[in-house]
Amino acid sequence: MINGSEDHFSNFIRHQSVFHFNLVSEECRTRWLNGDDPSDEGDVESIPQLIKTFPSHACRNPIGIEAKTTYGISAKNTRDIFLSYDVTFGFACINKEQEAGRCEDYQVLLTCPSDFCQGCRTRWFDFDNPTGRGDYETLLQLEMVFPNEVCSQPVAIEAMTVSATGQTRNPHTPGGRRCQDYKVRFTCPLSFCLVHNQWS
Repeated sequence: MINGSEDHFSNFIRHQSVFHFNLVSEECRTRWLNGDDPSDEGDVESIPQLIKTFPSHACRNPIGIEAKTTYGISAKNTRDIFLSYDVTFGFACINKEQEAGRCEDYQVLLTCPSDFCQGCRTRWFDFDNPTGRGDYETLLQLEMVFPNEVCSQPVAIEAMTVSATGQTRNPHTPGGRRCQDYKVRFTCPLSFCLVHNQWS
């Protein structure tokens, strides 16, 4: 869902009171999903359970699956043995099968059929600045400030720095590290695009 190419940043056009949302057409991948942890019997990230837990973010018939630990190590680079790691069932690591007696905590990313990702992107929003405690571009805040331009249940979010603004020192971060100024945009469900791609 994340695309850093500036050529793809023009998917939202505003002209007078008309909002145009263009369809997204690129590889269809979910965000990282983590619906279980290794307590009890193990860490099971099954497709049916992911759909139940993340109904707007998991597809029913994925064509690819990736797994990594919650701290970023690819599943294939751990010593865990997996009961399942495929697109039919999903991912499963059982504690009693592990030499250490416990699985790592995993999250999965699904590659889905292209029709699952039919949707649209908003324009970039930069409402807040990194003064005070930091830069907050929250969904609730943006919905209030830009009604009808932001969907309430986006399927993805992208963030990038506003290069012209540069960095501002944030005294509330450890060591007073600098917090950059960010802008965000959202990928919204197709239903939102169709309703709002008209005169408001």
